[in-house]
Amino acid sequence: MQQICWFPLLWNGLRTGVALFFILWCQNALAGEYLWPLAAPKALTSTFGEYRPGRFHAGLDIKTWGKEGYPILAVDDGYVWRVRTSPWGYGKAIYFQLEDSYLAVYAHLSKFSEKIERVVASEQIRHGKFSVNLFLNPGQIRASRGDTLGYSGSTGIGYPHLHFEYRDRAGRATNPLLHGFKVKDTIPPTIQAVAFVPLDARSLVDGAHSAKALGLRWNDRKGRYLHSGSTSIQGRLGVAVKVYDRADASQLANRLAPFRLRLYVDGREVYQTRYTRIAYGVDWRQDEMGLVELDRNFELRAQGEGTFHNLYRLTGNRLSLYGKFKIGDGILYSGDKTSGRGMTLSPGYHLLRIEAEDVNGNRSSAEVSVLANTRPGVEGAAVESVGDSVYVTANIDCGSSSSVQVHISASKDGGVSWLDLKEFETSERAIRVGTLGHHGLYRVTVEDIFGETAFQTCAPQVIRTGSAPGSLLTCRADTYADFAVLEIRSERMLTEPPLVRIRPEKGDERVPVVSQTGPVAYEVVVESGPDQGRVLDVTILAVDLNGNTGHYSMQLHQQMVTTAGGIVRSEDGLAEINFDSSRVYEPIYCGAVPKPIVGSDGLPAVGLGYKFSPDHVPFHGKVHLKLRYPNGYKRAEKLGVYEMKPDSTWSFLDNVLDIESGTVSARISHFSTYALLLDEIPPILANLNPSGVIENALPTLSATIRDEGTGIGREEDIEMTLDGNPLIFEFDPEEDRIFVHLDHQLAEGAHKLTVSVKDMCGNVSRKSTQFTVHRGVNR
Repeated sequence: MQQICWFPLLWNGLRTGVALFFILWCQNALAGEYLWPLAAPKALTSTFGEYRPGRFHAGLDIKTWGKEGYPILAVDDGYVWRVRTSPWGYGKAIYFQLEDSYLAVYAHLSKFSEKIERVVASEQIRHGKFSVNLFLNPGQIRASRGDTLGYSGSTGIGYPHLHFEYRDRAGRATNPLLHGFKVKDTIPPTIQAVAFVPLDARSLVDGAHSAKALGLRWNDRKGRYLHSGSTSIQGRLGVAVKVYDRADASQLANRLAPFRLRLYVDGREVYQTRYTRIAYGVDWRQDEMGLVELDRNFELRAQGEGTFHNLYRLTGNRLSLYGKFKIGDGILYSGDKTSGRGMTLSPGYHLLRIEAEDVNGNRSSAEVSVLANTRPGVEGAAVESVGDSVYVTANIDCGSSSSVQVHISASKDGGVSWLDLKEFETSERAIRVGTLGHHGLYRVTVEDIFGETAFQTCAPQVIRTGSAPGSLLTCRADTYADFAVLEIRSERMLTEPPLVRIRPEKGDERVPVVSQTGPVAYEVVVESGPDQGRVLDVTILAVDLNGNTGHYSMQLHQQMVTTAGGIVRSEDGLAEINFDSSRVYEPIYCGAVPKPIVGSDGLPAVGLGYKFSPDHVPFHGKVHLKLRYPNGYKRAEKLGVYEMKPDSTWSFLDNVLDIESGTVSARISHFSTYALLLDEIPPILANLNPSGVIENALPTLSATIRDEGTGIGREEDIEMTLDGNPLIFEFDPEEDRIFVHLDHQLAEGAHKLTVSVKDMCGNVSRKSTQFTVHRGVNR
């Protein structure tokens, strides 16, 4: 009887079963994942949640390595729900409805698949223009996983790339990296800077009211980013972080947004952001894309510091990115008590840790030490002479400390050099100190237990001999949402801080506290309020060491806008901004001041410019700006509303003309300086091609069009005809080019190409060129 060895048979059967199980498991696993949307090496140029002016970036920008024409693929079975073509925005785009009810969006395509192209071309012919917005029936164009839907390109805005979005069943843009569309990423995020943002009139960062960014350096020994030294904070503040991520394939060229950010204070997590999904809305009240200005820090960007992520949640921020953290969370209270959310910091040093993480779990951290402290202060420093004795008096504020060190020093050379006279500790509110000898100038300095200081200089009063020669005082006002900071400078040392009087349109005159910030520099905080009227008259009086007086006068304008709406109008009535309800997140006090301006080359200014403030507060959506042109002005249709940029150049906004009211209007999303400029220069029209004699009976027809003023903003303002017949052309605004790829061969002989283009002010250019098709011997 033959002996049968069962072990090899058993092993072979087991091995086959395991292999079959593995294959089936892989197929099932892959069936639950999507296909990568582009037939090209996986790499990103931008990721979900990045900042774009006024909105979030709603998807992935997939790298095409500077090329066009890569096939874009159906990530799963589904059908084409929508197709859109436009010279702007997404350019040529496909909205592909997946079988699981999610939506894939492909944008900036160079062309569609043949089946889609036929439907689009038919619609373009029907409307006689390139731009169409088609909604298709579910069964009209179906596609299976891996089918080619079109080809990558650069239509609309941007360089060659594929913009890919993944929207959930509620139509919300969802982070594709969380749903299987991953790229290789082994690199942790880079944390560049951390910033502290004062949130009201009594809040300071290192003694200043404006936001302050601190650079960070990588520390190999500790394995994290650090800032040397400590930063002093006082009042109610927010923390923001400047950070970017990189992925392996594009690490040398492209900076991406992080996925998760965390803020810890003394080891306790106080805030977290996860960029998961952001909702589109049918109107601005429901749309979440515009709330990017609350997630990122508007003030820091206005200061030129770049893009920072807020690690605190402001009023009006209804984004669903923050998990359990509510309005007010993440805000730090130093010297103030929290109103229910946020975190109160006791006086002293605290350690802040920020963690940044990408979708693949690569993580970086940064640490910053902060000093929570109410700074000490000196007010009303003065010199008394009693016989041969000299006394220095001052009011002292110990801040967070129970006592302070007081240093009395003197100078006989107008503050060039100082001699220490006395030093002592006090907890008293007022001091009166006798000094030895007579000196021209005295300085009172207080120092708390943390080493923070404040000072004031003073001198004996002398007989005033008259007004100061030249201009003794200058003053600049920095306006914030609900207060202004007056920065006063003197040309020479003063006997005492300037006397400042505030006379509101309503209510009583007041004399605010004046803080000294430098030898000849002073600061006053003026808080806004609804009961003060629209105008506050400010007068400043100072006396130099020779007894000469200096005067300075100015006005502060405050017009309140609330969540219910409001109007901000210039005093001359020629400029105004109308706010509908819910256009601001919190009440703000605004001003509109006329200023002489100069237009740009070929665009002269008509009338004055108007500076609206505060200019670092974002609006919820856009508001209506109206500028009135001079009575009887005959060329109003050639006017446009322009915004002055930080480099003093002008940017066109709009030119909605209302002859009846004599205004030109535009919609704006923040305050700035605006003016009416006159544009009577027609667009540039050049390089009409082809010309002369050509052999190709299927030439590309093209022309260069460009406008330096109001611009070319409507497709219908461009006309292109061949032999008198209108053409459906494609317009590339970034390349200043229009072109047509003919779908039929031209007859031999002469042909005439004509292009007409009109800018937003109605200035027209028109040119024609003639060419002859001669196929020669190779026909």
